[in-house]
Amino acid sequence: MNYSLRYFFRITVYYIILFAFWRLIFLVGNSAHRDSFSVTESLLSFVHGARMDLSVIGYLLAFPVVMSIFPFALKKLRAIMQVYHVVVALLLTLICLGNVMLFHFWGSLINYRALTYLSDPKEIFVSLSTTQLIVLILILVLLGWIQLIFLRKWLLPRENETINISRRGKISAVLIAAPLIVLCIRGGWQMLPMNESLVYFSKNPFLNQAAINPVWHLGYDVRAAGLTDENPFHLFADEDAEKIVHQLYNSNNDSFPEILTTKKPNVVIFILESHTADVISSLGGESGISPVLEQLMTEGVSFSTIYSSGARTDQGIVAVLNGWPATPYHSIMRSAEKSARLPSLPKIFKANGYATSFYYGGESNFSNLNVYCINQEFQRILEQQDFDPSTPSGKWGIYDQYVFDKQLDDFSQTKEPFFSVTMTLSNHEPFDVPGPARFPGNDEANKFRNSAAYTDACIGEFFSKAKKQSWYKNTLFVLVADHGHLLPKHRNDLYPNSRHIPMILFGEPIRPEYRGIQITKLGGHHDLAATLLPQLGLDAKEFSWSKNLLVPHAKNFAYFQMEHVLGWMEEKDWLVWSYNRKDYVLKNENASASRSDSILHNGQAFIQEIYRAYQSY
Repeated sequence: MNYSLRYFFRITVYYIILFAFWRLIFLVGNSAHRDSFSVTESLLSFVHGARMDLSVIGYLLAFPVVMSIFPFALKKLRAIMQVYHVVVALLLTLICLGNVMLFHFWGSLINYRALTYLSDPKEIFVSLSTTQLIVLILILVLLGWIQLIFLRKWLLPRENETINISRRGKISAVLIAAPLIVLCIRGGWQMLPMNESLVYFSKNPFLNQAAINPVWHLGYDVRAAGLTDENPFHLFADEDAEKIVHQLYNSNNDSFPEILTTKKPNVVIFILESHTADVISSLGGESGISPVLEQLMTEGVSFSTIYSSGARTDQGIVAVLNGWPATPYHSIMRSAEKSARLPSLPKIFKANGYATSFYYGGESNFSNLNVYCINQEFQRILEQQDFDPSTPSGKWGIYDQYVFDKQLDDFSQTKEPFFSVTMTLSNHEPFDVPGPARFPGNDEANKFRNSAAYTDACIGEFFSKAKKQSWYKNTLFVLVADHGHLLPKHRNDLYPNSRHIPMILFGEPIRPEYRGIQITKLGGHHDLAATLLPQLGLDAKEFSWSKNLLVPHAKNFAYFQMEHVLGWMEEKDWLVWSYNRKDYVLKNENASASRSDSILHNGQAFIQEIYRAYQSY
């Protein structure tokens, strides 16, 4: 066989084995708590995924094919290919291992957003326990060593292998290899080139995600997010999409019940890290984890069908404070220029004579948080470095109980009215919290339950102390999670229930007749601004992406996203749509096809407009 063809054949086989290996690791590492499936079904993910694997291999072969044409490259083929394949092998290992880990923690495949976190790698490492970090390093070293052996012994030209290819041999090799590479890259002769629909084969979302090649997915995601100024979600004429979105919010000026006894209470917002509805029994979750929040719901006004539009803390903060739904691909909080232009609760409260403050027990450089808080005009910003160095802390920073204590001490010296926000952090990987374990066990689910119970207990201690303070009777508290979580039930992030979160209004300013009621209006935590401000006699019209959940005729809808995936809910119907596949990923089986298509248009118009708004800031 022509030497070049033998060489390209060895490369192809090597990468096919490599991607199959990582698919096996993905399945084994992440399938324990997923929907059940048979061994045969899991093997089909290898069969269907091979098509996308070959597409990636086609891209990887392009450079060696070009190099084999030139005489000067042929003389140094071994050296050139050794450097090339070592670099490629390292990148593939990092991407594929990163994909396994990211799916474990986030429930999504590696994507553009994950790359943005590389600007602050500490955020990645503090989420890992010491054991996980050591195992990760050992795996990288071991895999790197094994691949280096493969490259030297089998893949690259041997030291004693004569490379003497005639012009005819080179031409024939290129004429054979080039069309095959194009065919692989396209995924076949079909009209449309390679896309995720070509590898989807199952009704089980996890198996479809296993079939997708993480390198191809990341490349597509980066191209869609970062290398174009076009709106990847543009389907309608702008005026048509704008009209649909306007109709979703046209009830904001309707009348609503006044649930407060005063127009100028102190306002304190607790943004609760990862406090999913799955740990609150009143919201359909497990019992015994959040007894304090359960009690607050019986004494305040709770919202039972609230969903986080994003899955990360930086998305949750801007949802709560700016009424801004999560933007696909990009975090608006990480863009100082864009986030500074957003309307915000702290800006409005400051303009109305409130003293404003933000408390966080971690480092404020997390996701550009320090710059964000300054641009939102918080007058007082406290972070980890502002606490006594002896204050007990975990990997992410000061434990919640000490942050709450600091806030309580400061309130006694703060002039009323005040607006204050606390971002908790203890309920975050690796879930290290002080005190005896409320839910013993080293598995992640029980660690999560234990850390959620710890934060809940800290909230209870806060209120026990706060009730003794003079400012308490004139203070409205808002408790809302920044986002949902896959734990403790090992949810799949494609399903709406992974985004279900609590939102509670609590405090003496709430009229007695409204205490204990539950609002069932479907919405998101970005709806807080338009719900809260009118109760205080403040204008909320700047918050155009927020709806008043207390308006009786407000539209029942909620939105969530995962980069190229749109999640949309209306009434009891829901769907998940992939822009990569241009098809449904999941939907409510009880909804008719016409009903699903009808509400899909609303969701598509919404995501088109929110992305267009992001681009315009």
